[in-house]
Amino acid sequence: MTDTSTNALFIITSATNAPYPARQPGQTDNTQFEALLATVNSISTHAPEARIAVVEYSAYPLTAAQHDTLIQHVDYLMDYSRNEQIQGFDRNLPDHQTIAAISELTGLLWFLQVGLHHDLYASFRRVFKMSPGTQLTASPASTTHFSDNVQGRYVFPNAALAADATGALALRFANDYWSMDASQVSSFIASLQEILAQMRMMADQGQPVCAEAMLYRHLDAGKIYYDLKPAITQD
Repeated sequence: MTDTSTNALFIITSATNAPYPARQPGQTDNTQFEALLATVNSISTHAPEARIAVVEYSAYPLTAAQHDTLIQHVDYLMDYSRNEQIQGFDRNLPDHQTIAAISELTGLLWFLQVGLHHDLYASFRRVFKMSPGTQLTASPASTTHFSDNVQGRYVFPNAALAADATGALALRFANDYWSMDASQVSSFIASLQEILAQMRMMADQGQPVCAEAMLYRHLDAGKIYYDLKPAITQD
């Protein structure tokens, strides 16, 4: 494999100060922020020439100290906490799972759209999506994500069967570590728009929503490559 780690953009979607995702007893906003920094530091260690973006998607703003710390360690920081639509999700959607799922994918969509407008992805081979607490344990260039047979494909860990809020079983992709070929950004944006429209409709009808299950349903199965041994650790 060719060393292509310099051609990677890592997008970390984070809700640092939100009351979701579910926390363990004793876990605090500071713990959430430490998890985010651990993810950033792992990228800096194992892909030192990659670019890092943090997308804060909750209605709970970063503190000034958190903001100042992040801008010293990442290349792009988008904080959507004061956006009226994000604030509306927090006020009007029925539960934390729904708020988190719709807010996260909306923030990711907005960042991808801004990047596309500014031709951000032309210099990258792969675009990664990560969540706080997930940490790289090896250079991405030595993993499946940069093998020759994943050109033009998404790379996900193997899909898992899990129960939703109603107890129904459904296959889903993990949303905390995956990547796409940079050439797929435009088509992924279109898929995200479809996913979000369906999620809003489901929420309006009182149905549970799950970002991971929606990714599995909407992404083209012929464009998926499975990473059976992800080079990551998770807190």
